[in-house]
Amino acid sequence: MRKAALLEVIWRNPKPLHRRQRWEQINRNSGTAHYLVQELVSSPMGPFWVTTSNLEFVPGGRAA
Repeated sequence: MRKAALLEVIWRNPKPLHRRQRWEQINRNSGTAHYLVQELVSSPMGPFWVTTSNLEFVPGGRAA
């Protein structure tokens, strides 16, 4: 019998990052939906949205 290793948090970030994210649906076909996941980034020129992921949702399970 194998023993599972115990996990323990030994340090927590006192100032964790606070991200603002949004999901934007870019199109919807019959049975699929495409989304962009975007994150708000600050810059000296002002804040702007950056695309971090492009997702396709397909009904019925995992797509290859």
